[in-house]
Amino acid sequence: MNLVTDPNAHIQTVKRTTPQYIKSDSLKSSSATNEYFSDYASEVASQKSDASKASYETPPSRISTPLIQHNPIDSEMTLPSRPGAIQPAPLNIRHNQNIGAQTTVRMLSSFDEMSPPTPGVDDTPYIRFAIEQLTRDEDVIGRGRDSTFPAPNAPLPAPLPPMEPGFDESPRARTPSPPPPPPPPQPASPRPPSRVPSNIGPQEVMIPVDLSKDLRMRLGYVPLPLRLPILGLYFFLCLLMIAALIFSLVFAGTNHALFDYDGNTTPRYFVFQYLPQLVGILLILWLFVIEAAVYRSLPYYCMGPGRRNRWALQNMRVLPANYLLPDFTFFRNSEPVLGMTFLIFWMTSFTVPLLACVFQTQWITDDGPARFRWTTVRGVGWTLLALYILLGLGLLYCAFRFRRRNSNLLWDPCSLADLICLFQRSNVGSDFEQSEISPQPNGQIPPRNLRLGFFTTSERPEVFHGVGEEYAPVKRLSFPPEKPKAIHPSNELGDVEAQRHSYGSAFSRNIHSPFVRYRWTPWFLRDSFVLAWIVAAVLLVIAFLVVSFVNKAVQDGFRPLLPSLTDSSGFSPANFLYSFLPAFLGMVLFLTWQPIDMYYRAVQPFRNLSQPTGATAGSSLLLSYPAYGHVRVIIRALINRDYKVAYVTFIALLSLSIPVLAGGVFTAVFFSSDNQVRIVASMPGYIALCVLVTIYAFSYLFIWPTRKRYLPHNIDTLAALLSWLYASPLLGDVALQNIGTKVELVERLTGSPAIPTSLTGDAEVDEKSNRPRRAVRRLAQDTGMRYAFGIFVGRDGKEHLGIDRLQRPGSREMLVVPTSQ
Repeated sequence: MNLVTDPNAHIQTVKRTTPQYIKSDSLKSSSATNEYFSDYASEVASQKSDASKASYETPPSRISTPLIQHNPIDSEMTLPSRPGAIQPAPLNIRHNQNIGAQTTVRMLSSFDEMSPPTPGVDDTPYIRFAIEQLTRDEDVIGRGRDSTFPAPNAPLPAPLPPMEPGFDESPRARTPSPPPPPPPPQPASPRPPSRVPSNIGPQEVMIPVDLSKDLRMRLGYVPLPLRLPILGLYFFLCLLMIAALIFSLVFAGTNHALFDYDGNTTPRYFVFQYLPQLVGILLILWLFVIEAAVYRSLPYYCMGPGRRNRWALQNMRVLPANYLLPDFTFFRNSEPVLGMTFLIFWMTSFTVPLLACVFQTQWITDDGPARFRWTTVRGVGWTLLALYILLGLGLLYCAFRFRRRNSNLLWDPCSLADLICLFQRSNVGSDFEQSEISPQPNGQIPPRNLRLGFFTTSERPEVFHGVGEEYAPVKRLSFPPEKPKAIHPSNELGDVEAQRHSYGSAFSRNIHSPFVRYRWTPWFLRDSFVLAWIVAAVLLVIAFLVVSFVNKAVQDGFRPLLPSLTDSSGFSPANFLYSFLPAFLGMVLFLTWQPIDMYYRAVQPFRNLSQPTGATAGSSLLLSYPAYGHVRVIIRALINRDYKVAYVTFIALLSLSIPVLAGGVFTAVFFSSDNQVRIVASMPGYIALCVLVTIYAFSYLFIWPTRKRYLPHNIDTLAALLSWLYASPLLGDVALQNIGTKVELVERLTGSPAIPTSLTGDAEVDEKSNRPRRAVRRLAQDTGMRYAFGIFVGRDGKEHLGIDRLQRPGSREMLVVPTSQ
């Protein structure tokens, strides 16, 4: 079929130049939204011929049901309907060169048969439609191409006058025909902008399992610091302190003080001036371990039997924060009694400066020769007695609150590997969609009435232990639902695919952004604050040393500027001030360092995972530094070669000696030579204090976290940690399923073969129970399995930022951003 262009006929011609398709986001597409042509063009097959012939293929579109038009002249931009054309034939467009350097376009005019054109059938609409699609590349790749609806405000292209359906014998004979009426406007589809699955079957839900005797015996684990014997031992030590205080108060009041004063460098001086606050601060170190156990266990206890908290994942901290300032988050989390308990724990820090001044010297004249004797300050002693009684009551409540019957734990959840085991089959994973890049992931997660225990599902009879919402569907990872917007016609007819593409593209850009990846660190470790700490610490320690040793001011003594006379109750204003105030300042230094130490402990697994070569499970997933005491952290960090953590924790432990020494180094001494009282320092203790303060001050030079320890957001809640695990393929690893003990978990991750225990107690071993064994054997063969924190392909097939194996068989290696700092 040859076409001759007539001046009166408005037929567009195609130049010799090869059309190029450039993908761009256009909002002007209207012709490309025709679903009939989309179906027709989706099956186009492009074939190459010789060098002078080029064939093209229109971009594939979504498959949908072809539109059936009963009137061939309803629309010029719509192909005439063909009876029986259920699946259109391929569309072949060929360009042939003629003498006039123009291109004659030929298109097959039949869908069912590849027959030549006949004079009775007008193929002009097909030709025009093909030319229009080839020349209007912006329409093909525009907004309406992938849309389910037509663009709301897109201008329609001007219709071309149709050609006469007949052909003349002469190539010059062609008369235009009157244009047909425009097609009627199609009403907007009332469908919502979200995809609705065609086949909706019964949803799989999580069903709690009634605990049999065997299953119940597995539950009820209580972390070691919260067990009744350990808390009982601590309570017994508190009783000893109470008994010692009562004895000293009673004995000093009835026997003219306690012992004679024999100088400031004797063992007796150490007993009265250093030993009380040393014992007190060791009890505080133990109390820190108890507090850490409460922090990490409370969210799971709020998912156990009894009362539930719908905000356990989002609002309950898992890292201790009751140091320099009290932590009032327990009151916000509907735990008022526990909040009062932690307020008492915080007030226990005042026992150290009070113990530093509980024993003072008193001039005794009515019991033999006049002399100085050690006595007990009555007001300070009774205050300490009240604080230790309150501490004992707080311990009793912890023993009651965290008893075995309230626990559904199998072991102490204190590492990332424990989170993987508890949430690998949870039905709340979809709530964390794209939360790994959120600066505040806690506010993104909706409240859930979660339960910790044994579950099964409506589709699978297997029993497993974990966290989930009862009788809630097992949700799969997908795009989060669109937020409701204001009612507007353009929003109702918006392009859903374009919005989703834009949403996903923004997420993809953010997970690759260094700004998002290295965004968060605690406020007190940001560059400006660290610089301020360094300057302040260095200047203060220099001033301290200058004032101490210039003109021998401390060694020869200085006037107290306060009354030094001790009254009948043993209280001396000068002795109290120069004992309580130095110890209090030293306690502030000690408590100030503890959040720094806790940050380095908590972030060390992520720092190891952020190395370009990754890290082993022992130095990353299984690390649990926040759960250990100071001495154990130092030892484990040295073994794992985490030297910075070991040093920071060592300074945290070393700094406890600052309030101990500062509280007992000064005492008031009467000099008979000049008949005056001066405050004199015990030089051995004072020299040691100067050395420790200097080390402490210059240690601020080493707390700069650098980018190696920066994270996208905080890590103080379970929701924040799960944001980097919810899409990880680690949650689907067969080797990490059906784990009964912490020892078995360590064996699985470190590659040591172990026989998995069946949580149901069945003796029959089937194919499913053999899969963990095979997976463990594969891990045993590859003892160098490494894990990383970076960009990986998640279980939903999309890129995510989080934790996974550095490389999996058959997949590319994780993208771990290296840092040079």
